[in-house]
Amino acid sequence: MTTRFLHIDGNTFYASVHRVFDPTLRRRPVVVLSNNDGCVVTRTVEAKALGIARGVPYFQIRELAERHGVAVLSSNYELYQSMSDRMMAVIRTLVPRQEIYSIDEQFADVSGMENLTALGREARARMLKWTGIPTCAGIAPTKTLAKLCDHWAKVHSVFGGVLNWDDLSPARREKAFAVTPVSEVWGVGGRTAAKLEALGVRTVLDFVRVPGGVVRRLGGVVLERTWLELQGRCCIELEETPPGRKQIVRSRSFSAPVSDLDGLLCAASVRMESAARVLRREGSEATHVGVLFSTSRFRENEPQHSAEVGERLLRPTADTIELTAVAEALVRRAWRRGFAYCRLGVVLSGLVPAVDGAARCVQPQSLFDEPEDDSARERRRRLMMTADMITGRFGRDAIRTAACLQADGWEMRRDRMTPCSTTCWDEMPGVD
Repeated sequence: MTTRFLHIDGNTFYASVHRVFDPTLRRRPVVVLSNNDGCVVTRTVEAKALGIARGVPYFQIRELAERHGVAVLSSNYELYQSMSDRMMAVIRTLVPRQEIYSIDEQFADVSGMENLTALGREARARMLKWTGIPTCAGIAPTKTLAKLCDHWAKVHSVFGGVLNWDDLSPARREKAFAVTPVSEVWGVGGRTAAKLEALGVRTVLDFVRVPGGVVRRLGGVVLERTWLELQGRCCIELEETPPGRKQIVRSRSFSAPVSDLDGLLCAASVRMESAARVLRREGSEATHVGVLFSTSRFRENEPQHSAEVGERLLRPTADTIELTAVAEALVRRAWRRGFAYCRLGVVLSGLVPAVDGAARCVQPQSLFDEPEDDSARERRRRLMMTADMITGRFGRDAIRTAACLQADGWEMRRDRMTPCSTTCWDEMPGVD
């Protein structure tokens, strides 16, 4: 059976989510800012038309935004994840197998299904009706081609938001390749594109005409796989289950420099709470905890200090309380008085599959374990499960460790924050 993949993703996803809950933003230029309201990470078509580029610092476009009535919003990650979950659920109603690739895009195996162009249109229409998020879709024999078809569906309105590779004649396929920069191909990063352009390979058509041996010497088997996929040979399978993580990192900049120890301890606790929640959701436990924090290298007139410390655990755990205690001890060990720190992160590594209470009793015990430790850990494991159930239903702030509340003033700045309309009871939209 010939393989066929569907790729579908949200159009300017972050901005589209805000438009779902605030109709006044429709047809108005909208930009969404990064952490601490620093740079533009998403901009709508209307904002692009004003010359606003992705990645530009907000202070450079503030006057332009005010002059043209641009809606400038802070990133609302809780709301984005909630809407992402709904998007993925919509596609699951239409296809047998699905791969969630990022927060707003996914692949689906549609091999053997009939009338795929109509399926793509139905997926797009259902997504808009059920979630309010506009999308585009691409369908092709390989994942690389499907993602490229999605790109063309976005750029060229003639396709109506859906492009099936099989609907293109050989001449139109060649023309599409000829007008598309090679940097638009999934798997061709900036450095690889620069190497290809140095050889005169500027378009996708140029790339597929390069001999395979040259491609392999230039970018190894990974680039060769991309080259083969563009020629319709399926080399990248659907991954229904994401490959296991090697580590979990939670790192953010502060809204203002932090010098006191309490502020760093609180930041480490909040980061660890988030990392441990992901750890349990993925059915893993950590064997190593790391903490890193630093001053800003851009403040050259201030004293500089950076720290990166870690500790191997006596036994694997996903317990927020245990992990937070280790992280706080590491912060206390590395903190230095008199420095203005601007960033802190935590790292959980050495991840292993979690085991239940029955299996845990046969694990080798450390020399320092007390007889009651196993029963105490099992109680804590059930406590974590209960906490996850409550935060899953009522929002992540429904239950917090006390360590997360011991200081303020360091939190990420989000001055233009919108309500968490789907994750916080107090911020749900009301009807008068």
